[in-house]
Amino acid sequence: MELKGRLRLIYDMIPPCDTLCDIGTDHALVPAFALLNKRCRCAIATDIREGPLERARRTLDAYNLQDAMELRLGNGLEPISEDETDVIVLAGMGGVLITELLEARIEQVKKAKRIILQPMHAQEVVRPFLWQHGFAVVDEALIQEGSKLYQVLAVCHDAKASARARKDPVYATVGEGLIRKRDPLLKAWLCDRMRRQRKIVDGLKKAACPAPNLEQEENLLKDMERLYGSLFGK
Repeated sequence: MELKGRLRLIYDMIPPCDTLCDIGTDHALVPAFALLNKRCRCAIATDIREGPLERARRTLDAYNLQDAMELRLGNGLEPISEDETDVIVLAGMGGVLITELLEARIEQVKKAKRIILQPMHAQEVVRPFLWQHGFAVVDEALIQEGSKLYQVLAVCHDAKASARARKDPVYATVGEGLIRKRDPLLKAWLCDRMRRQRKIVDGLKKAACPAPNLEQEENLLKDMERLYGSLFGK
């Protein structure tokens, strides 16, 4: 088995652990790869639908992992008991859903050694949620697949480190870690975020009724443009 792109980056952020839990699994490729490479001792893959679990079952059969990975039907972390896993992966879903699933079992999530998050969209809602609940981003990186850019975060509960994080709205979208490490895709990511933000601002300006959040969105765009200028020039 070989993982590439987004899935490989998710795997690379998983530390050696006892039990890896993949929430909202599809083919269970990440936990299967982690087992085959002895990154974890055992794994649990959950999904709210039978279809993804059936695909995951085929992966288990193909690599003879039936005794090492459990497949469980259920919503988010509900099928997982309180102290059953030390590393949690939530990938391939929207940022809003990620925060909802985390909040539903927040005390359980706080006990995890590492949580790997890969929001497909609404990335900007994830980091404020982490700040609010005392989670620190210990690593983050970008990956490109075709024309699409993806962001992967590795976090843990650390209230002191979380308190030190810069909480400006622009950093909710961009991420301090990406700036610190000068991620090779940071320029493309920031350009994409600015393009999206301009569309939001233009849409609010064209609205029939005055938008109460227009000034807020305009300020965010200006902050993005200032950040881009400070990093890459005009």
